[in-house]
Amino acid sequence: MLKMEQYKTVPLRYACFTLCLCGFVTPAISQPARVRLDSSDWWSTLRQEELPAREPRQPIKFQKREPAEANFQIAGLRLGATWDFKEIRSRFGEGTEVERGDAASGRNQICYVDPSGDMYLVFELGEVDSALYLFEDGPKWNRSELCAISQTISPNISTTSGLRLGLAPQEVKSVLGSPNVESSDKLAYYFDYKKKTPAEVLAKFRRENPTMGDAEFAKNFEYADGEAYIEARFVTGKLKYLAISRSETY
Repeated sequence: MLKMEQYKTVPLRYACFTLCLCGFVTPAISQPARVRLDSSDWWSTLRQEELPAREPRQPIKFQKREPAEANFQIAGLRLGATWDFKEIRSRFGEGTEVERGDAASGRNQICYVDPSGDMYLVFELGEVDSALYLFEDGPKWNRSELCAISQTISPNISTTSGLRLGLAPQEVKSVLGSPNVESSDKLAYYFDYKKKTPAEVLAKFRRENPTMGDAEFAKNFEYADGEAYIEARFVTGKLKYLAISRSETY
């Protein structure tokens, strides 16, 4: 049995996770549309509650650059402000929406598993963050059987940039560049950037603010302040857990 050292999961600036490779969960056949559950979702970088205390971390110096948009796209879905579960379900199939946490740690998730039952893809929406997680096997969490089987998930599924399970550390670095944190089994990236708001997001904001004047609208929404966090974990030199999270505020 392969095991990974346990880590605390917190928001972007301190994000990390706990991972232990120890078998798989059998997915459910029928599922409710929506449920509220506890904070046993060890793979979530937004999870804050019910965590053991540990020594404070050293400050992280963020990379002042925006990662390529292709790192935030998977199966035609773009991680960001326009994401919703309706769109996710249209690509991967029906699945249960899970609510966890409250306030800043509140998060809504939908989980899919490949037909063999040992590769998971989880989509997550927080107060300002959106995230995806791709991992193999792992410990059970409460109601992990709610993960819906999806034929779209296979060993070949990847971000548009080519990030997928099974890569070696050097292959991940060839896509993302130099990491902020590097060890024998972990690469972690912290990004801080400012970007022009995409046209489709501007259109969404304009629909939501029809009476706002053009000058005020441009001041509020033309540019976004962004943060992104990407973490890759390896077992015997192969990528087994990938977390990609970002927030963009206007």
